Amino acid sequence: MIVNLLFILLAIVILGVLVMVHEFGHYIVGRLTGMTVLEFSIGFGPKLLGWRRKEIDYSLRLIPLGGYCSFLGEDENNDDPRAMNNLPVWRRFLTVFAGPAMNFVFALAVCVVSMMLYEGVRTQPLIQEVVPASPAAQAGIEAGDTIVAVNGREISDGNSLTLSLSIATAGEGEAVEITVLRDGERETLSMVPSAVVLEDGTSVKQIGIVYTTQVVERYSLGAALRAAPQRLWEIVETMIDALKGLVFHGEGATEMAGPVGIVGMISEETRTGGFYMVLYLMYIISLNLGLMNLLPLPALDGGRLVFLIVEAIRRKPVPPEKEGMVHGVGMLLLLGLIVVITYQDIVRLIAR
Repeated sequence: MIVNLLFILLAIVILGVLVMVHEFGHYIVGRLTGMTVLEFSIGFGPKLLGWRRKEIDYSLRLIPLGGYCSFLGEDENNDDPRAMNNLPVWRRFLTVFAGPAMNFVFALAVCVVSMMLYEGVRTQPLIQEVVPASPAAQAGIEAGDTIVAVNGREISDGNSLTLSLSIATAGEGEAVEITVLRDGERETLSMVPSAVVLEDGTSVKQIGIVYTTQVVERYSLGAALRAAPQRLWEIVETMIDALKGLVFHGEGATEMAGPVGIVGMISEETRTGGFYMVLYLMYIISLNLGLMNLLPLPALDGGRLVFLIVEAIRRKPVPPEKEGMVHGVGMLLLLGLIVVITYQDIVRLIAR
């Protein structure tokens, strides 16, 4: 029970950190562009701790699921030249955009760290077990051998796909040559895969080994910096496809998760996946948070950016009371959606 509580607390902290990263983006760019920051808060709800420095109120609040950064003149007209409403459109645009942008930057940094700590540019299969009387055993393969080549092709592509495909596509009676590294010496062994019928009735070819993936060459900082953007872009593409399916076809509507569901997922995955899963979920959720906030919907950063673009085109701002009304309605709808999703989250947790 105590262990479960600790993982739930860890999940809450992770989610809070991700939202705070978002708000820190608004905060730092707002200050750099000359805006007056009124308050920077860690958490929501009743204030637990507060202090004031350089005319900015800082606070720690009861509910640790995020935070907020408020600016002078953010939702009303103010005569102060440093108020948000009096600054050029491009400064306000950068400040609003900085929240999602910081989520993307944070995701990149965490992904780079994860790749350097847990992944490899080059991996090779390390044999853990050899089935007695199997083709591999008869050929002389032993537990502890590292497979470095199959049919003369080096396994250096970052996974063990070469091994699996070579065995699966071998013709009837056709031998597969496997080169192993044992005690620092390479040895090439030949064996004919045998057909094995699985429980579902399908037949596959196997040589009788159990192996794991062994990292041969880890990512350097430079290699991780080059590879991480491509990985994150592929994840973003997947998220965009899922969003299109949700909007146009209603796909995945019942699988949406709110704060309760996200906390439950993080606590469950980190319990089994360790620190690697902590890092993985941090950059996945940070990407998702950045992308969702860029949607052109009222109350989200994307909605505020739309109003700023309209102001730049019209060369005059939308009346603050009208913009405030739109964002207010959007916030009510967003809160209503969160309530519905949270109800689904709780039902799913109880069912589990």
